[in-house]
Amino acid sequence: MNVEEIKEKYSDEIDLYELILILKKRIKYVAGVFVLGVFVAAVVSFIMPNIYQARATLWVDSFITQAMIENLKANQFVRDSKLSFIIPLQQGRSLDATNLSLSILYSAEFQKKLRDKVRQTYGSGVVPSFKADIDKKTGSIVFTSEQRDRKLAEEILKTAIEEFRTELDKASLAFSEVIASEKVKTDKSKNFFLYVIENPNSSETPVKPKRKLIIALAAVSSLFAGVFLAFLVEWWSKAKRGGGDSSRSLP
Repeated sequence: MNVEEIKEKYSDEIDLYELILILKKRIKYVAGVFVLGVFVAAVVSFIMPNIYQARATLWVDSFITQAMIENLKANQFVRDSKLSFIIPLQQGRSLDATNLSLSILYSAEFQKKLRDKVRQTYGSGVVPSFKADIDKKTGSIVFTSEQRDRKLAEEILKTAIEEFRTELDKASLAFSEVIASEKVKTDKSKNFFLYVIENPNSSETPVKPKRKLIIALAAVSSLFAGVFLAFLVEWWSKAKRGGGDSSRSLP
């Protein structure tokens, strides 16, 4: 196999050395796009306002017995079924106070009340960012709120806790009324108890924006964009030279 045959055989394969030469030749484009991308990302990330997160941990306990639940399940569809959505339908399953809590916290009514109270206290321009999640390890309820002002985020959580306590009291009263109407002995004071394990608090370190991550992603993206531009310019340069040579060869 002679040299010409070898060249023809590997003519369609990518020449790594040629690619390196192109990058070396067009290094200004790669470096320019890279520096510009990192600079823009750094400026934008430092212009973005700091967002702080406040956190609180709650625990909701229930003192409704299985006998009360069975009594309610036997009568909930006969009389008033308004409590059926928080009474377990599975046989032998105890009342899940955590599911009840999440049903309250993510209800449209609760969200509206919280939003109205926060705006009445801190102004109509405040958007009460609020989120409730279940800690998988402990089963406790974790409240979080993210705001530009640390103290405002904490105050939103305090308002959410008070509103949540009010809604739990209403649920307790509703259960007491239904249970009492069925002549089951129970304490009419409270059936659900709210414990604040961790009061609303926030860290001095903002959670957003993640400036290092933004700059790092911009650096990687800019590097790829610079390499692409280098090959594009090289291709365009060869296309122009090829077109010019062919035009000159015409009679």
